[in-house]
Amino acid sequence: MANLVLDVALKFGCRRVYTSGAAVAPIHHTMRPKTWAVANTEDLIDEIRSYENTVLMSDLEGRGGQGNITGLNGLLLGAAKRRGLEAICVMGEIPIYLQGFPLPYPKASESVLEVLTAVLGIRVEMKGIAALVERSEREIERLYESFPPETKEQLDRLRYVTYVKPTEPGTITEEDKKRILEDIDKFFKTEPKED
Repeated sequence: MANLVLDVALKFGCRRVYTSGAAVAPIHHTMRPKTWAVANTEDLIDEIRSYENTVLMSDLEGRGGQGNITGLNGLLLGAAKRRGLEAICVMGEIPIYLQGFPLPYPKASESVLEVLTAVLGIRVEMKGIAALVERSEREIERLYESFPPETKEQLDRLRYVTYVKPTEPGTITEEDKKRILEDIDKFFKTEPKED
């Protein structure tokens, strides 16, 4: 499938492939999501590091200088490299505690679009996505306010977590993350109370 996509791209004179997706990250929903990026060649690394609000995935703490992408996004990077095409995957951050929720997170898509429009030198009308971001922010805030106070206290620590090398580790521990995710899971398994 990846090669079929690239066949079409080459017929149109494509010289570089961009893919996009989401990256689950230890961020708070009120923060501006960063865009994570992975390139299929080292020649693109300096360019990616110049992108605004973008982190090279291999520079993330705990990645050991490596970055990898799964699924079709990853396959396209590898297939493009084998066919002599440059390729970059950009992924918008989604707060770790919202993964799996039946809520859209267009704020991540907005971050990806901001990077791609700047890099490609194109204009995209952003009013529609801005409206989606605003609406989803209200929904997420309502949900957030329904969390138990101790859960919100733990999640609020994510406002101060920095996970890009060479900074110090954040204040939220693995035990905290586990407890937060268990609290959220428990919250959604409880029966709604009738008024």
